[in-house]
Amino acid sequence: MTEADNEREPRRGQAVAAVAIAAVAFMLVVATWIAWLLVRPRMEAGPVYPIVGQVFLLVLGALFFVGLLAGVLAIVLGLTGGGREYGGEVARAGVLLGGLTCVVALGGAVAFAVNPLWTSTVANFDMGTLGNPFGR
Repeated sequence: MTEADNEREPRRGQAVAAVAIAAVAFMLVVATWIAWLLVRPRMEAGPVYPIVGQVFLLVLGALFFVGLLAGVLAIVLGLTGGGREYGGEVARAGVLLGGLTCVVALGGAVAFAVNPLWTSTVANFDMGTLGNPFGR
């Protein structure tokens, strides 16, 4: 077997790594979405210190971005593991699941970035100006 023939064979280890990383990242992103939709409203409305709610939202946002990076890593490993070649079904599955993970994580990252309920504790601290955070 020559080196050129060896390059054309799908790399099984990278393909399996792509599927494994994509599956774990997908479950992480889905669990983060569940926490975002179910726990976040209770954290914001409940009797919790404001800093705890802010830290919770920041951790959820960070998990969305981590899931996005893991999905991209799964796509790269799947493509380099033979996702475009004959006999690379496992690598193609990793690429597809990584792409799905990226889409779901990107939706969460956008929801985190444009959250209308996101309030800063500094902006809410006013000196008796009847709700105007700029002090006028």
